[in-house]
Amino acid sequence: EESKAPVVDPANGDAKPKRDNKREQKPIEELYDLSKPIPKVDKPNKDEHDKKLAEINEAFEKMKEERNKIQNEIEGTLNKGKNSELGKQRDALKVLRDKKGALINEKKAIRAQLDALKTAGDKLVKDRKDQRSSIKFSNPEDIDKEIAKLQRKQETTSMSLTEEKKIIKEIDALKASKDKIKDLKSTEGDMEAIKLKRKAISDSIGAKDKEIDAVSKEIDAAQAKVKEISEKDSEKRGALDGLFKKRDELKKSIGEKLKEKDALRDDFRKKNDAWYNYQRAVKAQRKIQYEEEKKKREEEKAAYLAKLEEEEAKKIPYEEEQALCDYLADYLERTYITGEDEGPKVAAKKEEAVAVKDDPFAGFKPVSKKDEDAEYFGKGKGKKKRQRAPKKAEAAGPFTLNVDSFEQFGLIGLNP
Repeated sequence: EESKAPVVDPANGDAKPKRDNKREQKPIEELYDLSKPIPKVDKPNKDEHDKKLAEINEAFEKMKEERNKIQNEIEGTLNKGKNSELGKQRDALKVLRDKKGALINEKKAIRAQLDALKTAGDKLVKDRKDQRSSIKFSNPEDIDKEIAKLQRKQETTSMSLTEEKKIIKEIDALKASKDKIKDLKSTEGDMEAIKLKRKAISDSIGAKDKEIDAVSKEIDAAQAKVKEISEKDSEKRGALDGLFKKRDELKKSIGEKLKEKDALRDDFRKKNDAWYNYQRAVKAQRKIQYEEEKKKREEEKAAYLAKLEEEEAKKIPYEEEQALCDYLADYLERTYITGEDEGPKVAAKKEEAVAVKDDPFAGFKPVSKKDEDAEYFGKGKGKKKRQRAPKKAEAAGPFTLNVDSFEQFGLIGLNP
C-alpha cells in the first residue's frame, strides 16, 4: 500500500500530516498461539462502512454549502466599499483563493493518476500471486537442480514403471515452469516500474501541497488585513460579527465531522487488519496440522513396512521349494519305482460312503446286450453282429514327462 500525501482540509485549507498506511506484518506466531484453537474474527462489513461514510460525506457537503453561503454574504457586505483600501484587500484575497482552488484541482488530477496506477498495481499483484501459485521454484537455478536430482534418481534407483512415469512427468512440468518464471519476472519488473511512477507522483503531490500551504498562509495574512480594516468600519461591524461567528461555528462542525470520518476509517482498518491476521493464522495453523498429519502417515507407513519385513523374516526359508520337492519325490517314487496304484485309496473312499436306505432300485440288475439269451422286441430281421478285430497287445510306453513337470524340476534346480 502507498503512503498518502498530505490531505488539504476543505474547511480551512490546512494540510493534514501524512499517514503511513504501509502494512508492517508481524510474524503470525507473535500474534497467535498456533497450538491452540484460534478465536474466530468476522470480516468487517464494507457495505455498511461505505454507507456510514456516505452519510458523513453528505452531512459534510451540506455544512460546506452553508458555509459558502455565509462567506458570500460576508463578501457581499464587504464589497460595498470596493474602491476603498478594504476593496483592494478583498480583491487580493479573491485572487489568492482562486489560485488555491486551481492548485487543489491540479492536485486532484495528479491524485487521479495515482489512483489509476494503484489499480494497475493491484492487478499486477494478483497476477503475480496467481503465477507464483502455479510454480514450485522461483528461479531457474533451483529448477535445474531439481531436474538433475530427479534425473539422477531415475538413472540410479530401481523403481516401477508407474514411478518412473511420475518422475518424467515432474521433470516435464519443471521444464515448462521456466517459461512461467520468465512471465513472473516480467510481472515483477512492471510492478517495480509502477512503484517508481507512484513514488514520482507522490512527490509531485507533496510539492503541490507545499504550494497550497504557502498560498494558505498568504490567504490567512490577507484575511487578517481585511478583518483589521473591517473592524474600523462601525456601520458594517455588527452584521459582519454575526456572519463571522456563524462561519467559525460551521468551521468547527466541519472539523468534527472530518474527525468522525477519520475515526470511522481507522476503526474499519483496525477490524480489517484483525480479520486479515486471523486468516493468516488459520492458514499457518492448517499448514502445521498438515505437516503433522503427513509425518504421522509416514511413521505409520514405516511401521507397517517394518511389520511386513518382520513377518517375512519369521517364515521358513524356501517353504514352497521344500513342499515341491516332497511332491516330486513322491510322484517319482509312485510312478517309476514302487508302481503303487490308487486302489486302496478308492476302497477307503467307498468305505466312507453312506449307505442308501429304502433304495427304490433294490433288486434290479443292469442288463447287457452281450447276453445271447436275452430277448428283445424289435422290427425286422435284426442286425448282424459286428465282427471285431482282436485287440493288439499294448506296448509299454516310453518314459515321458510333460512341460509342467520340466518346469517343476527346473524350479528346484534339477534336470530330469
